[in-house]
Amino acid sequence: MNYAVILAGGVGSRFWPFSRELEPKQFMQVAGDKTLMQATISRLQHIVNPANTYIITNQIYLNEVKKEIEKFRIPEKNIILEPEGKNTAPAIGLCARLIGKKDKDATLIILPSDHYIKDLNKFKDSLRQAILCSRVGFLVTIGIKPKNPSTGYGYIKVGYKMQGLKYNYYMVDKFLEKPSLDKAKRYFHDRRFFWNSGMFIWRASVFLNEVKLYLPKLYSQLMSINSLEDIDRVWHKITSVSVDYGIMEHSEKIALIPANFYWTDLGSWDALNEILPKDAKGNIIQADSIDLDSRNIYVFGRGNRLISTIGLKDLIIADTADALLICNKDKAQEVKKIVEQLKSSKRKEQFVHLTEKRHWGSYTVLREASGFKIKLIEIDPKKSLSLQRHKHRAEHWVVVSGIAQVKSIDGVKIVKSNQSVYIPKGTKHRLSNRTNKPLKIVEVQTGNYLGEDDIERFEY
Repeated sequence: MNYAVILAGGVGSRFWPFSRELEPKQFMQVAGDKTLMQATISRLQHIVNPANTYIITNQIYLNEVKKEIEKFRIPEKNIILEPEGKNTAPAIGLCARLIGKKDKDATLIILPSDHYIKDLNKFKDSLRQAILCSRVGFLVTIGIKPKNPSTGYGYIKVGYKMQGLKYNYYMVDKFLEKPSLDKAKRYFHDRRFFWNSGMFIWRASVFLNEVKLYLPKLYSQLMSINSLEDIDRVWHKITSVSVDYGIMEHSEKIALIPANFYWTDLGSWDALNEILPKDAKGNIIQADSIDLDSRNIYVFGRGNRLISTIGLKDLIIADTADALLICNKDKAQEVKKIVEQLKSSKRKEQFVHLTEKRHWGSYTVLREASGFKIKLIEIDPKKSLSLQRHKHRAEHWVVVSGIAQVKSIDGVKIVKSNQSVYIPKGTKHRLSNRTNKPLKIVEVQTGNYLGEDDIERFEY
């Protein structure tokens, strides 16, 4: 039977400042009305039953993943959580182990959650060919014919061409890491080289046998995992290693199916060049913007301010409420270096937006200074915050729109638009939206410490 394994633990740092550690690019709407992750799931229709679709992700993304899969009838038990990121070989191996215990003949379709693909019928045809190829014992990958000498992708060199009953494929000679520009130019002009898409299809048992051969320590660790409850016990002992480095660079049974559909991994801002509409001067403008005589610029805005540009050329501008990126297009791959500096400096702009998503909705920090913080809290219909209290702060809530239900020491109170309620420091309380409409509240916090970790939870 066919199973999908969707890898959803990446950070997408080259899409900063839109992508942050707590809101990576797989949860972003880049093109169309679906997030990248939702689009990935949708592409599997008629290939994999939703009940056989598994998501592997980091624990910090659990609530976001739950929201992403609500419309797809994917059981919550199919979310596999890594206590910490250990790269792709352990992640895929874990899924192969757990699904293989359930179905010894399982065929796994491993897909990153942040790719953009057009020509869906051709994509599905490629998957069907890869599934047939995998059933005769190959580790199968989908190869992308290079459109330019990119240094942002790994490459695959193929050997001789084979012909199956219903498919053509190449035997893989070797996997190659991201090259220098000179090497990329040579690869681009050589028909034997493909981009490594990161999409793989293989039988779970075949893959685990390759893990046993090339990563024996990881294999023994995976074999000691018999259920989700065992992951925490084992995971901290596992060494981080990519599936490319650990398996694909060594295995002698790899086949490649050439893609005949449009694909990009949206690895950086310049990848949007091919998928978003441009004006007559080659500009992509997705912001409240006024431009005079600029050419080939990309302007993206998530803030509430006007972006004005004059006479610019070949620039990327990405604006959010708390961070602004301006870079030359040919430096788009280097945005990751900015994120590394933010991380080493422990700046919050690397980690989170001013608007943070929660399983119940979101909140936005409007203003913060010594002794106070002001937030806009938005609670989705039929959602509630946890029963909680704070040791260091008091809270004053003003309902902007909707109807709030507030549980506190005074019992349960209904608070309507233009009404307010005060929650003293140290008081247990719960805020709920029992209606079918969104609830918006302005929260004013006061106290000597206003960190998000000043929460003692009693019930979720």
